[in-house]
Amino acid sequence: MAVVMKRRTLLSPIVSYVLPSIVFSLFLSIDCIAGSDPPSGIQPLEQLPQARALFTDASVRALLTSADQESFLNELDKQPPDWDQLHDRPGEELGTKLFDFNRQRDAEREGHPLLSRRVAFWWSGVLGEYHEAQRGFSVVMGPEFTQTAWGLVRFKPLRLPHEMVAAPSPDGLQTLQGSRAKGEPVGIRILFTGTLLPWESIIYAFSHDGREQGLIMPVVQVDGVRYFLHPESDECGDNGGDGSFGTTASKTDE
Repeated sequence: MAVVMKRRTLLSPIVSYVLPSIVFSLFLSIDCIAGSDPPSGIQPLEQLPQARALFTDASVRALLTSADQESFLNELDKQPPDWDQLHDRPGEELGTKLFDFNRQRDAEREGHPLLSRRVAFWWSGVLGEYHEAQRGFSVVMGPEFTQTAWGLVRFKPLRLPHEMVAAPSPDGLQTLQGSRAKGEPVGIRILFTGTLLPWESIIYAFSHDGREQGLIMPVVQVDGVRYFLHPESDECGDNGGDGSFGTTASKTDE
């Protein structure tokens, strides 16, 4: 099931994220943490607070805007890739330059303090079917893309909850059920927290959207999830004017 979430810029078709060699490496990483218990995905559906007062823990590094992400990348990897130099040339093995570059960057950031710093990032979603037992709606979700000076940033969460259910307040439940009964999609923001995968924290690749944009994928082991009503919906009101919502489109993704 694919659900398109309209935001300020729509990417179509959806980005194809990494070349086969890097996908294989990522699968190995997932296997290495497969034994870890994921966080609970059954959480309250909250109103998005004014400004950016989302965290009570000062140790969480918010990566919600292009400026946040650029600052983080500058601290961690110092400078963006020379993307033109990473394209395969005629006769070269597919993905070799990207693979070697990613391994080099992995080695250079080994032991960096940001690898153990908790971070927070957005995905988007819509409410699905209501489940009486959990008093909440299933969540259909997908990644968000942010254009930065480094390239297109798209977070890759690992260790996702086994089930994701957003539970509204009793007062809000009737309104949300009424919207869904009329066929109106109810968009939400999904706030993930976690830490970067230490040995493969960022994957550099190219998008396959016809533009061959440089794509940066921070790989995050998720330790928490929160749901917020979408800032563009009637229930949410103003976004606080902090620029946190100027991201691009998303679709469902596994």
